[in-house]
Formats: sequence, structure tokens, C-alpha cells
Amino acid sequence: MAYADYQFYTEKYYGDTVPESDFPKYAERASDRIDAITFDRLIDGLPENERAQTKVKKAVCAVADALYQIDRIKKSSMESVGTVTREDGTVVSKAVSSVSSGSESISFATGSSGGTESIYGQAAIDKKVESVLLYQVATEYLSGVTDKKGICLLYAGM
Repeated sequence: MAYADYQFYTEKYYGDTVPESDFPKYAERASDRIDAITFDRLIDGLPENERAQTKVKKAVCAVADALYQIDRIKKSSMESVGTVTREDGTVVSKAVSSVSSGSESISFATGSSGGTESIYGQAAIDKKVESVLLYQVATEYLSGVTDKKGICLLYAGM
């Protein structure tokens, strides 16, 4: 179950990146990432402290935003990759990105063209970068937050 809903996303987090129709999907995925980052310390429920609950929900919203941005870049890069069919019916590699006449040069799109200059673009092509990005986004809100037992959510010990 997601730790934040769309109403919280728009009214408390002031989010406007993820559309309402897509929010349940991204909030659920973000909550799963928060569980992994916090070593499942939230499975028994959110902290009783209202301020801590708000921070957890904001962390979910921030991770949902990042996941949405990463997915948008992945989708747009996949849409730019296709095939070229010649008149005789043969298929040639991928979509043409540029053509030169002098010395006949043709370049094809790679799918990661455009967008890799941003951190979201890098995260879209590298899972390690994605994990680090999501961890950093989440810890911005989760730092110092404790669970019901008083243990810091980010504490990796026993």
C-alpha cells in the first residue's frame, strides 16, 4: 500500500509532475523503494508523530516524481528507436538521425540520444545511478525520522 495519496501529493507536497491517473502506480513503486531504503521499518505502519508521517509521505512523493521522470525519458527514447524499411522491403537498422551527402554518411538513433545530460537521463540508462538518485531524493526527507520504536529509519544496524 502506498504511503501517500494524490491529495497529499498536490496539497501538501505541492507536486505537479505526476498526473492523477498515473499517481497510484508511481506512489506504490515509490513506497516499495522507501521500504527498501528504510529496511522495511514502516511495514508496521507510519510513525505516530505527525511531523514524521509528513516527512515519510513527502519522501514517497519525491521518489514518485523521480520515477515518473525516469520513465518518461525511457519511453521517449524507445519511441525514437525504430527501423527503416527500404523500397525493396529490406529493413535497415534503426531510425536515421542524420544524413550527409559528401562521402555518404548516415547516422542512426541509439535510443539514449537526448536526455542523458540530465541526472534523470543517466538514471534511465543506468540502474546504479537510478538507485543512488532515489536514495538521495528519499533521504532528503527521511534523515532523522524515527519509526514507532524510536529507531532512525535510515539506520542500517540491528
